[in-house]
Amino acid sequence: MSTYDLYTAPPAEPGWNVPMASEARFSWEYDDGRERLLALYAKGKDKQWDAARRIDWDLEVDPGDVLGLPDESLAIYGTRHWDKLSPGNIAEMRQHAASWQFSQFLPGEQGAMICAAKIVETAPNLDAKFYAATQTMDEARHAELYARFLHEKVGLLYPINTELQALLGDTLRDSRWDMPYLGMQVLIEGLALAAFGLIRDATTKPLPQQILAYVMQGRGPACRFRPDGAARLLRSAVGG
Repeated sequence: MSTYDLYTAPPAEPGWNVPMASEARFSWEYDDGRERLLALYAKGKDKQWDAARRIDWDLEVDPGDVLGLPDESLAIYGTRHWDKLSPGNIAEMRQHAASWQFSQFLPGEQGAMICAAKIVETAPNLDAKFYAATQTMDEARHAELYARFLHEKVGLLYPINTELQALLGDTLRDSRWDMPYLGMQVLIEGLALAAFGLIRDATTKPLPQQILAYVMQGRGPACRFRPDGAARLLRSAVGG
């Protein structure tokens, strides 16, 4: 089934073209690299896993109760509008709420993948390119996970949120190679980790819990779990 058939409101365009002004930079220094970046590159390789095999996709998911959260988690619970809802309406609302959350994760992961790929292209040092290359694959796997979950288990998608789109656009349009690094690691990844952790800890359903746990496990061995780690990594990459 086409993704367009599952959108609540199909995007106006089939894709989003973001003009970017940057230079692809080659490095002819293949021997000398910063140990810290190369250590992150090695850890990134070690953490590779197959999303199709590691996740138990046979686990059932009820589209009307994707996350198993209490009624209180829904924004209109306890209001006069809530009192008018039938059990079928509540199940439909649950499906839409879960769909909206995971639908924002999906373009966020694609944006992080593109940011990482841009860093591979524009970073001046080969060790920074090596690390960003492992992160590009990591983000591709996360996008694969969320796309499959939404298609096969939730059955409903939302277009990208305008605020998220603006954040991704600002990060990608900057011509400096280090700004996508900061935008991805501090802003995009920081927001994503907070949301992933909240849902992982709250959900009572095994499949979304498993997906979120594996995604968080693979989000970069050092800098992603501490906001200041990205800044230190960046200073290291530029020799500061």
